[in-house]
Amino acid sequence: MSHLFATALLLTLGVGSAGLLTVSAQPTQAQSFNPLSPLQPGLMGTSSAVPALENYLAQVEMPLAPEAGIAEAGASSAGEQDQSIDAIAATICAHLPEWERPSAIAQTKQLEAMPYYGEVLDTDPMAELAKAWWSHEVFVFTTYGLSARTDPLYLSGVWTAMDDIWDCYSGDQPEKINQGELAEMWLLHHRLVNLEWQDNQYLVTVEPVDAGLQLVQFPRRENGQTLPLSIVSTTGQALAVMSGDW
Repeated sequence: MSHLFATALLLTLGVGSAGLLTVSAQPTQAQSFNPLSPLQPGLMGTSSAVPALENYLAQVEMPLAPEAGIAEAGASSAGEQDQSIDAIAATICAHLPEWERPSAIAQTKQLEAMPYYGEVLDTDPMAELAKAWWSHEVFVFTTYGLSARTDPLYLSGVWTAMDDIWDCYSGDQPEKINQGELAEMWLLHHRLVNLEWQDNQYLVTVEPVDAGLQLVQFPRRENGQTLPLSIVSTTGQALAVMSGDW
């Protein structure tokens, strides 16, 4: 509304009005106005009023500047988000870059030669269990037991690397795993790139490779029975994760 008032007033002055504009207090009745006398205090002529109005209109039409503090608030929020990301120092206790999963034929022959699997390999629930282990490439563990690792080792195909992974359990790692201090992850044909704790879950980034096996152990940030973990490849593909706990 102030913009319309100022515009109307400017047009009035431009077409030859009385040529006077009150910029302070209005003259009182005791003050007499003589158009032939010099301008009275508090009044200005048209030549001064027009530039003043133009300056006023320029100020009215000027875009509002961003309010102070918005940029700082945004930077603060970003800083708080960065602080919520907890990078986890993982230990790759077994790194076999040349390892390859055995062929399906070699896998079947190995299992059929074992009495524990041979008699029930083609019947459920063993058939479904073997299929699940064979169709995954990422496994996680929050418990450890020598006999409990039989299915994970043989049904996943990692049995071909058993002689190369025992250093992962030669110290106090089994005890720390069972006490909830450590978690373990097997990466078949993938390589660990990044591991962090964010929004109450583990976020894992891996790189797919033609060959390779990694056993990764890392300190836990929670004590749940199920490991809250999401894993994605560097190509942007989300990977299915299978729990190896009994």
